[in-house]
Amino acid sequence: MALFVFSVGSDDIHAQAVKGSLLGIVTDTSGAVIPGAVVNITEVNTNLSRSTVTNESGNYVFGNLDRGVYRVEIQLSGFKKAIRENVDVLVNSDTRVDMQLTPGEITESVEVVISTPLLQTDRADIGRQIETKQLQDMPLTFNRNFQSLVNLVPGATRAFRPHSEFFNSQDSLATQVNGQSRYANNVQIEGIDNNHRTGLLNVLIPPIEALSSVDITTSNYEAELGRAGGAVTNVTLRSGTNDLHGSVYEFNRVSALAARNVLATGKAHTVYNQYGFTLGGPIVKNKTFFFGDYQAIRDRRGDVTRPTIPTMDFRNGDLSAALRLATPQIIYDPRTGNADGTGRQPFAGNIIPPDRISPIAKRILSFVPAPTIAGLTNNFERATVRVKDTDSFDVKVDHQIRSRDSFFVRYSFQRPKVFDPGLYGIYGGPKGDGFAGTGINRTQAGGVNYTHIFDPSFITEFRLGFSRYKNVADNQDAGSKIANEIGIPGVNLDRFTSGMPYFNIDGFTNPVAGFSPSLPWIRAETNVDLVSNWTRVFHNHTVKWGADIRDNKDDLLQTQTYSPRGRFYFRPGTTALSGGGASGFANAFASFLLDLPNEYGRDLPGTFPTVRQKTLFTYLQDKWTVSQKLTLNIGLRHEIYFAPTPMFPGGFSNYNPVTNSLELAGIGKVPSNMGRQTNYGNFAPRLGLAYRVSEKTVVRAGYGISIDPSFPDDKYAFNFPVKQNNAFNAASSFSAAGSMAAGFAAPLVAAIPADGIIANAPVNQEYLYLPLNTKEAYLQSWNLAVQRALPANFTFEVAYVGNHAVGVLTRRNINSGLIPGAGAAGQPLNQLFGRKAVTNTWIRTDSNYHGMQAKLDRRFSNGFLLTTAYTFGKAINFADDNGGLFIHAIPSLNRGRAGYDRPHNFVQSYIYELPFGSNKRWLQSGIGRWVLGDWQLNGIFSAYSGQPIDIRISGASLNAPGNSNRPDLIGTPRVLGAIGPGQKWIDVSVFSAPAPGTYGTTARNILNGPRFVNIDFSVFRKFRLTERVGGEFRFESFNFTNTPHFDRPGGNNGTTLGNADFGEVTTALADQRQTQFGLKITF
Repeated sequence: MALFVFSVGSDDIHAQAVKGSLLGIVTDTSGAVIPGAVVNITEVNTNLSRSTVTNESGNYVFGNLDRGVYRVEIQLSGFKKAIRENVDVLVNSDTRVDMQLTPGEITESVEVVISTPLLQTDRADIGRQIETKQLQDMPLTFNRNFQSLVNLVPGATRAFRPHSEFFNSQDSLATQVNGQSRYANNVQIEGIDNNHRTGLLNVLIPPIEALSSVDITTSNYEAELGRAGGAVTNVTLRSGTNDLHGSVYEFNRVSALAARNVLATGKAHTVYNQYGFTLGGPIVKNKTFFFGDYQAIRDRRGDVTRPTIPTMDFRNGDLSAALRLATPQIIYDPRTGNADGTGRQPFAGNIIPPDRISPIAKRILSFVPAPTIAGLTNNFERATVRVKDTDSFDVKVDHQIRSRDSFFVRYSFQRPKVFDPGLYGIYGGPKGDGFAGTGINRTQAGGVNYTHIFDPSFITEFRLGFSRYKNVADNQDAGSKIANEIGIPGVNLDRFTSGMPYFNIDGFTNPVAGFSPSLPWIRAETNVDLVSNWTRVFHNHTVKWGADIRDNKDDLLQTQTYSPRGRFYFRPGTTALSGGGASGFANAFASFLLDLPNEYGRDLPGTFPTVRQKTLFTYLQDKWTVSQKLTLNIGLRHEIYFAPTPMFPGGFSNYNPVTNSLELAGIGKVPSNMGRQTNYGNFAPRLGLAYRVSEKTVVRAGYGISIDPSFPDDKYAFNFPVKQNNAFNAASSFSAAGSMAAGFAAPLVAAIPADGIIANAPVNQEYLYLPLNTKEAYLQSWNLAVQRALPANFTFEVAYVGNHAVGVLTRRNINSGLIPGAGAAGQPLNQLFGRKAVTNTWIRTDSNYHGMQAKLDRRFSNGFLLTTAYTFGKAINFADDNGGLFIHAIPSLNRGRAGYDRPHNFVQSYIYELPFGSNKRWLQSGIGRWVLGDWQLNGIFSAYSGQPIDIRISGASLNAPGNSNRPDLIGTPRVLGAIGPGQKWIDVSVFSAPAPGTYGTTARNILNGPRFVNIDFSVFRKFRLTERVGGEFRFESFNFTNTPHFDRPGGNNGTTLGNADFGEVTTALADQRQTQFGLKITF
């Protein structure tokens, strides 16, 4: 934490996100500027000082400052010394301290007691600083995760935890910011990249006790920041000081103090313990400091799952209950009629004869328990307990080498171990999409930051960092040969393919039995990041330039598409009548009983897939102080994402849909990057202005372009023979692709041609076609903000924020049926090469966002802090989070409100120390102090509009393979608001099945689900054991009022006309009230 002595010109030497700046102007009592005044600053916790003099314009600036609290002293002969205490300098921020000198003797001093202004006077970006007290004192959800506080930033959606307990065992959270994909965010730890290559997750989540501050920028970043279209977040770890400080803490939650999920009948056993310590202090006073922490989490979390499973009548072939639905579903015998589904005859009474039921289906159903609740939907309840043990620690050392040189070094370690049982134990089942088994994730990260001052106006900074993790997960039944044993041949070939397949039946909670196709996996990724920043001051210009070089190695052994154990899809069409009435979940289950999958497949690894990629970011920016009122920020950033390569020849395989061939990277005439073109045109200009209308009002505006490199697909070019995706697709929606009884043939054996081109690619493989001119998306963003200082340390800000993303990579199946009603005959690659399998590619789409964002804030003073964030906005895209199209044949039919669009978002947080006790306003002694003294209240209130509901229908009647469909809209869509099974949240009468071979008229995401209102609350009682040792006892309650939070009908998969629960809210989020107690001792 070194500080240096130097003098500068008129603007700041401003370091990249890990540092801050302190600047101002010095005037006399008449308002005239004072050049030549000596300005000294001292960081009060380390006693390290720097000094400079004001320039000809009266300006002074200190750049490259560590996060801390500073004392500012200004003196000049003929004037009294001016002193300003407790100036809080934050990272990635310009703290302005303007001072006025009073005539008098220099030996006299005047202490300026005006608090540090909250106004953002010298930069145009939009965002928020999360300070140490907020991090330490707010009731934080998701196991006290700092990322939950991103909700305090306008424009951000509610943070959530994505992916499985195994892939995301570090509990990385996600959010969409200003309408952009959750993959478009960039999280750094002290300026070092902390992201997976694909942007899916953050590598490391430091303990909250280790953090000093969190800086979040959401729009119009300065040119030194990039690799993002959403939020750029920089996390700063704590450092040691001249005094020895530390803490010991324990937090505990148990199920006895938790509420029951409103739609469940019981609670699951839960015991949560989080404990650890911190310690920081001097190694050599005023020179070298250390900080370290250790944290352990022992988490036994209970889950109550309420899936929809087949009734006992259904399992015995009696589907007559489907005839009594509002829209009856008739089961047709596929042995009758024609191959195209016409002319079929129904089973008498909707009952399938026992001798027609597949013995394999019977065996699978024997693993499924009987329903525990009456009805066709959400008719089973069972509690399971997930076990997760996490150990982590951080070590940081700051050192001042000499007056012009300093560095800090950091090392972090984290290792979660997870066991998450299947709902049916070793048979898997419908919990968490079948993610059940064991996993371990070992993560290491570190960095070195070195700063050197050449002369008073020339400074440089170098930063070298890395992160590495190895994540291994296995399905719970690994090692078994159960697929072979129940009669599906050719599945369990070795340990990697051992276990139960995934059985997917439309209209039920899946898998009906089996495990996620993502399991098992072995993943290891290493990121190395080298940064160099240079700053030069010329009069009223601060010019900064730099480079950021990153090297990524990403290895992932995972098949995922169909699962190494196989995946079977049972859909309504195979037991429906072409041109007949509505079909749905009952038809899909009949298809399962008859062993008539409409699609199935199995994945096998050929090699260990790897990706190697380098990136180079450069920037140039100028901060120009045009006048005392106006500051301009002008910058240009350039980002190069070099085309990835595999670790070894043949490690990539790209499909060519023109020739039906596969091109193997690094073999023969195929280059190692497959010939993919690197885009050298990723220029990103930035322009911002800040105008000080008065001492209390600032107007800011900005425009900029950001590059969004999101490529959230672990498959990349991992086609055959790198991986085998053996796919079996039916000729139409009304026919079967094969059967479980037929199983799988022996794996394909690839002959590698010398020229690297497999001329006749196997037609039953699912392929990814990666266009060689694939480019990164770019985002144009703009904002206009007005900020006003109010009495009592409040500030108010209102801003318009907008953006337009161009070239957002969106997955499209180019082999989907283009002719409704034609079945496989309408698939273009089937016509050319006999290919019916999915053939994905990436197309470029766009997105738009417009929002009004407001803040009402009060920095902590006199025992009170308040933040308020309100957003009114709208986001439009083609697919959420760079996902796939819903209707592939006609991309324009996918454009609509984003699935995460919430028109209204309001989040308010507060910290309030009650005004009783020592050093408070009232009851400073006596019994009143003992009873009412040293209490603190903290809370976060959140209110969000409901998420959009996607209204869907089976694509069977469309008969265009690869495409889904929506119903016709025959009335005015409206929300009825009923909750629970059998109750309709929406008016379902305005939706009907479209005519056979036509697309429905309902647009995407036209209605909203239930709103979200929540209060997280905590109360502290602080106490002192000795003069140096204190403590606090905490009571924390998440969802304090136990307000039920319901998912939208159908959740992320939309609600489907033809399902028994169409239009119904049948799931409550597992965030019922949780109570946590904590004890923390500090010294």
